[in-house]
This record gives sequence, structure tokens and C-alpha cells, in this order.
Amino acid sequence: MSTNLACNVPNSYLEAKNSADWQNWEFAMKNELDSLNKHKVWEIVDRPAKTKLVKSKWVYSLKQSDNGETKYKARLVAAGFNQIKNKDYLESYSPVVIIESFRLLIALASKLNLMVRFFDVKTAYLYIDIEETVYMLPPPGFERLVGDGKVCKLKRSIYGLPQSGRNWYMKIKSELEKFGLTQLASDNCVFIKSDGQNMLLLCMHVDDLAIFCNNDEMYQDIVNSIKSVFEVHENKTSKFLGMEIVKHKIGINLSQSEYIESLLVKYNLNECESVKTPIVKGEDKSFPSTNELIDITMYQELIGELLYLVNRTRPDISFVTCYLSQFNHKPEKRHYILAKRVLRYLMGTKDKKLFYDNNFGFVNANSDASWGNAENGKSFSGGVILL
Repeated sequence: MSTNLACNVPNSYLEAKNSADWQNWEFAMKNELDSLNKHKVWEIVDRPAKTKLVKSKWVYSLKQSDNGETKYKARLVAAGFNQIKNKDYLESYSPVVIIESFRLLIALASKLNLMVRFFDVKTAYLYIDIEETVYMLPPPGFERLVGDGKVCKLKRSIYGLPQSGRNWYMKIKSELEKFGLTQLASDNCVFIKSDGQNMLLLCMHVDDLAIFCNNDEMYQDIVNSIKSVFEVHENKTSKFLGMEIVKHKIGINLSQSEYIESLLVKYNLNECESVKTPIVKGEDKSFPSTNELIDITMYQELIGELLYLVNRTRPDISFVTCYLSQFNHKPEKRHYILAKRVLRYLMGTKDKKLFYDNNFGFVNANSDASWGNAENGKSFSGGVILL
């Protein structure tokens, strides 16, 4: 999504109603309500006395379709944060694919020349019945559709409830196993089907699915099976987990240029002058020692965003990001300046890609270490393993 579009997204129903795009947001909300009614998410009942009621809230977003068209999205969610575990619900844990597993799948897809396809399941949570009794207040702006003294008794696992994610995971896991896929012991969100010659691998992150396969017939059979149960959409833009993924004849590229651009806009660095390195030796000592502290939350948020890049497509900033994370408990202004230097480095390298080639070779392991370095006597070590 364009960072300029993100600036125009309302945070509440009132903001949407007062915006210049009100007609588009209203249309999006009506589409959402039509979908909820289609899935029979609730039934209208009299408001029960002395019963906890869950509020509802609209969450808005702007998405770009495969052809570049801007789409207005509105999702109705339950404000389930006031529910109490073991009282209002029992279990809420829901796994997602481990990023290391996904990177390994990309490497296998490159080496074995597997087809790579990405899907998302439409209104995934709404396919599952809810076990608990939950009463929800009417959608903001549409109270008249419910009526005075009436509330929505939920029949489906609507977004926002703590247990909804787990309910969805258990549902899709059960269906995939019916289709002949086996869950890996090492990752609860990776499934495999193989007959000795042909192989299909599937991983999922909530309602986003990635499929890797070397046989068209096996691939189509699994996709048709999934479509027989869920409404799914194939993403032709090849984006998954915030990464742009492009398959070539000689390998696969991973990048996060859009995410980097959004960070540059967020920190007002989208027109800054880039630098050639993420850190310069001794630069952290060159600033005056004023002990001027900055907002901890702001600093930790930036470090978290950089770590998100490190764990996916930008290992080149791993050292400096891990170094700066040592000051999360009490960051000074100089640390924040250094963190923004990393963003300036990313400004000049945002289009660089992590490349997985399809050549078979030896595993090449390299390590680097600094025992008791001259700066502060601390020891550092690092390593990289190339396939």
C-alpha cells in the first residue's frame, strides 16, 4: 500500500463520516455487513440484563488491487480486549509460520524450481462457529438495523475476539489434513504432501497461504480442495509477510522496498540524503555526552521496525540494529540519531534484494568475532551460512 494512501485512512466511524471519501467508506461498510449477514455471524436478540456486552468497532484500510486500483476496505471487529481468560474464553494461542521456515521454503523453491503461489482466505474467521456465548453491541452507525434494546448474539468467530484466531487455525488445520497434507513437527504452520516424486509444501500466516509445488496436477488438486471449503483469492502481486517476492529463471528475490518507504515517510526522511554505510566506527562516541534522554516508546518502536527488516530481507543491518537494541531501556539522543542513520542507509539501498539462486553447491559457513574489542572491552560474534 502506498504510504500516501495510509495517511488518509480514518481511525473511527466518526472520522470516516466527516472525511471527503465518506461515500467510499460507507459503501465498504455496507459490503462488510452484507458479508457478515451472508455468513450468519450473529442473530438479533433482546439485550440481556446484567450481562457483559462487547463493543464493536470499524477498522478501515486502503488496499491496492493487482491492477493498481485503490480499494476501500472496512472490517467490523469486536473489542474483545475486555474479555477475561478462563471466564469469557479458554484458549487463544494461535501459531503462525516461523520466518526461518519460510526462508527455507524459499530456498527449496529456488533450488528445486518449485512453482510459488500466494493466496488469502476471504473473511477467514467467519467460517467457524463460536463456542462461547458473546453479546456484541451493534455496529457504529448502523444501530437502526438492529433496533432499540437489541444486541447481536455472535454465532461465528468474528475478528477481535481473543479466541477467534485459534478457532480459525484449528479449522484450517483440520481441513488441510483432510486433503492429505501432514503437519511438520518443527513448524505448526507448514504442511507437506508427497508421493515420492511429487511434492507440495504449504505454509500459512493467519489467513495468508503460500504454496510451493513441483507438479501442476497435485497443485491444482489441493487448490480446488481449499476452494471447495473457503473463498480464496490468488495474489498476483507475489507479496507475503510484508515481502515482495519475485521468481526468476536463476532464482528468487526477496525485498521490502514498500515497507522501507513507509518508514522513511513515518520518520520524515523520505527526502533525506542517503549514506553508504549503516554505521561508522566510533560514531557513537563522536556526539557530545549530554545524557539527553528521548522517548523510550518511540525509540523501541524504531528498533522493532528495523529488527523486522533484519529478520526478513536485510541482514546487512543486523549488527547495528542489535547494537542499538542494547540501549532500549534508557536510550539517549545520540542512539536515536544513529538509528535514523540506518534509515538513511536504507534510503539509498531500499531496492536491494535478498537473492536465493538455484545453483546447487556446498554449504559455506563463515564467522567473525571480536574478543574484548578496544572500544569498550565487550566481545562480539557473528556468522552467516550460505547455501
